[in-house]
Amino acid sequence: MHYIINPWIFYILYLADSVKIVCVLFLILSVLGFVVYCFAYDDFLEEDKYPSPVTLLRRFKIPLILSIVLIVFVPTSETVYKMLIASRVTTENIGTAKETIQDVADYIVDAVKEIEEGSKQ
Repeated sequence: MHYIINPWIFYILYLADSVKIVCVLFLILSVLGFVVYCFAYDDFLEEDKYPSPVTLLRRFKIPLILSIVLIVFVPTSETVYKMLIASRVTTENIGTAKETIQDVADYIVDAVKEIEEGSKQ
């Protein structure tokens, strides 16, 4: 069986939104956690036992940069739908659709003319 739209596309659409949500949550929680750590480091934590905020930021820079990149470059499900539609629309499809619409319009006009002629008699 040949699918017009592969069912896996819908799963990927769901994943795209989920990845964006997880990355945004990770970024928000990381920033909040870092801010709280900075305040706690200055006030309560012993400098020799715990890493400094700069050291902590260096350790987490790759996951933070990765989450920002994913937020920016992973498309939303709406964008993926648009891409899917754009990949299916070709000049041949447009030509076929135009012919079909013209045939339907001609059929409707002919049917209306027949009804008008039938009502005059």
